This record gives sequence, C-alpha cells and structure tokens, in this order.
Amino acid sequence: MNCFQIIKSVLDEAYVQIPGDEAEKDEVINDALEYLREEYSHLSQECNINYSDPTTRFAYIYAYVTSHSNLVCSIIQQNNFLGNLFDNKKVDVACIGGGPGSDFLGILKYLMTNKKSPRIKFQLCDREKSWAESWSDVDDKVEDLEFRISTSYLPLDVTKRDDWESHRKYFQSDLFTMIYFMSEVFSLRDSAEEYFAHLFNQAKTGSLFLFIDNNNSEFYNWFDQLAANHKIDILRSNETNMNVPFHEEKSDLGKYFAKFSPPKLTANVAYRIGRKV
Repeated sequence: MNCFQIIKSVLDEAYVQIPGDEAEKDEVINDALEYLREEYSHLSQECNINYSDPTTRFAYIYAYVTSHSNLVCSIIQQNNFLGNLFDNKKVDVACIGGGPGSDFLGILKYLMTNKKSPRIKFQLCDREKSWAESWSDVDDKVEDLEFRISTSYLPLDVTKRDDWESHRKYFQSDLFTMIYFMSEVFSLRDSAEEYFAHLFNQAKTGSLFLFIDNNNSEFYNWFDQLAANHKIDILRSNETNMNVPFHEEKSDLGKYFAKFSPPKLTANVAYRIGRKV
C-alpha cells in the first residue's frame, strides 16, 4: 500500500474546495505551507493553527500525513505489543487529535502489508469537524481491502471540559493514538491536562497507547509524567530519526509535487507505547 497514492486522491477532492482559479489556489497553498512551517517552529510557546480553512487542511495533508502515517506503520511493525493487537477479530481505535488521518492511514497500511484482517473501528476525535470530509470514504480509495473498517468522527476540544466530559463510549477502545497532537496543545496544557488525566483514568485495563511526536523533551516529558501519574506502564520508549520508506514514491503526488515544496520525508521523533494497568 502506497500512502502517497491515497493522499493524491484525497488532495484532488480537497483542491476543488479551495476557491479561485489554479494560480490563485496554488498561491494560497504555498502561503499555507509556509504558515504551517512557521507555526510548528514554536509549538512550545503557542499554537494558533486554524484547520477550518480548507487551504490549511490541504497543506497539512500534502506536507505531513504521509510521513506521520508511515511512522505509525513502522512503529507498529517493530513492536509486537501493538502488532499482536490486530490479530484479534475486532479492534476499536480512538485517534485523539486524529482528524488529519495519519493514525488510521498508518494502521491500514500495517494491516494490508501484514495481511491481517480484523473488523476495525476508528473513532477520529478532533476539534475541527471539517477533517471528516477527507477520510470518511477512505475505504473506497483502497483497492482489494480484505477487512471491514468503519470511521466515525467525534468533535472534541480537549481544552474545554464541557465539550469532552459527556463523551464516554470511546474510553473502551483497545488502542488510543496521539500522533503529533500533544505538541499542538502543549501551550494550552493548563487547560488540556485535565482531559488527558481523565482519559488515562477512564481507559479500560489492558488498553494500549501510542504516542508519537517531535523529539522535544518538553512534549514527551509531559506524556511520561501523565503516564506515571495514571497507571500507564511504558512498554517501549525511544527517541530516534525515521524516514519515509523508499517504496513511497513522492511522484505519486502528481501535479502537486511539481507545484509545491517537497513533503516531509524524515522525522526526528519521540515515541512511547504504553499499557493501562
């Protein structure tokens, strides 16, 4: 499975939603790519990214989703704690901050690569509702899918107790993923920390957590401290450099690769695999 090929089809749909003629679209997309690079350079101080703008969503999917989804796939591949989970007949996954799709696209790639076929349900939990448009029909974009998937969207702002407190069903998930999410809410951690404490406390015994983020001690120390305080046993912990695999051919992005600066292909990451005890 090639993530770039799926992303190309998603980008085609997103490109149509951006107003203006082709030249105008390309200009605002280039501006959005620069805007994201600038915002991500100071996440520990503040994060004011507005993903409701279709141009910003296009830029994020183009530049980052392939890299992040391949990180998910590779880390599951390297760690039986995660891989063995998908030998079960049914798996529920809650993607916290998972609107961009990196979490579930990486899991799909792992399942297809390893010919595993659980019945799998993804709950995409994200503040920005518009992400749902990008991934609701991803199963139609993947050829020869041999397992059943369902994808639902849960509007969720982790900084607002009134917004998240009433949602409970997803606490029974088998796996919780947090892919480049805690860094985005780090500057708001005084408001967000209560949510993560609640999530870790309410998760069922034996459920797994996959945290992947920038290799910045501020971000992973925050996760580690929360895990230590709320009975999450860290099974794997690593800080390392990882690359998009060679079989991911960036030219599959077609005209977009020719128009815009190259997508992210390398990552200096920290990741944790945890289990609720």
